Amino acid sequence: MTNVPTWVEETARWPLAFAQVREDALLDEWVVWRLGPGARVILVASGGCTAALLATTPNVAAIHLVDPNPAQLALSRLKLHWLAMAPKDRLALLGHAPMSPAERVAAVSAALEAQDLPEHIFGPVDLWAEQGPDQAGRYERLFAELRHELKPCGTELADLLRLNDPVEQARRVALDTALGRALDQAFDNVMALPILVRLFGEEATRNPCQPFSRHFAQRTRHALATLPAHENPYLAQVLLGRFPDKVVSPWLAAPPPERLPAVAWSCTMMNTALEASPGEFDYVHLSNILDWLSPDQARATLDLAWSALRPGGWVLIRQLNSTLDIPRLGESFAWQLKQGATLHFFDRSYFYRALHLGRKR
Repeated sequence: MTNVPTWVEETARWPLAFAQVREDALLDEWVVWRLGPGARVILVASGGCTAALLATTPNVAAIHLVDPNPAQLALSRLKLHWLAMAPKDRLALLGHAPMSPAERVAAVSAALEAQDLPEHIFGPVDLWAEQGPDQAGRYERLFAELRHELKPCGTELADLLRLNDPVEQARRVALDTALGRALDQAFDNVMALPILVRLFGEEATRNPCQPFSRHFAQRTRHALATLPAHENPYLAQVLLGRFPDKVVSPWLAAPPPERLPAVAWSCTMMNTALEASPGEFDYVHLSNILDWLSPDQARATLDLAWSALRPGGWVLIRQLNSTLDIPRLGESFAWQLKQGATLHFFDRSYFYRALHLGRKR
């Protein structure tokens, strides 16, 4: 077995793979608004951020969370529970604003008990007491190590992320600049394939178009070259470990909703949940789970998504670094190429090389 740094072996034991959802849920909200009243949604739970925003959308009647990892479902359920709180309280509980560890442990433990969830479902309490549950995922630790690698460039990075000029932003991280070279080296060191396999498994690195370190460096440069940096919460979370002033993930800024939709959850693979629900949903959110699959498996998942949708329903798929030809694999869908490209252009979460928006014919 390939040797990996000690921090990787420690982090590989953490229950949560993803604490924060690195996808811009405003795109999902845009699709869901077009469904009309009584919309029924099934989605990959992951860290619960997308589910929480969609739960505040008035036309959503039901949300079904799906994840094979019970820790991911638990965090998603807590975030839905915490929608009743003011945004400033959510930020503090999750670790985005100051709160004493003792106060955080008491509040999170009470919420876990209220949801009939075990206290250690996110791992040892000291894993999240200091920094909050939103820093207790393996993905979050990966980016923390990236920031550690970039620490000598901390001032330059902070200055970069205050800019609102994509031309100047791109210039500062060009391949031939000191900051650009440091960025490339940090991604190469932290996102080496053995590290990613140890943290997320071999399936998570299937079908790569290019080495993952190159993919993330390229997508970071793309984000800087196309959108203002100073208002991008996803960019700041990765490179600075915090949100910019007055800009947070969409669900964290949402006011408490008057009501929540009906919420169900399944601790299983998405295929199993879709197969059990023919014709039940108006929106199927697959995140980027197709990246983890072979072409035949991806085709089967798309077929099940089509079957689970009502006529006129939508599917949205994010594609990270895989070579899959997703439209060809899902030939039953009417792929909205222009709308998908427009959503992709405005995607602040920037990790994804493509977005695929399909409608049931």
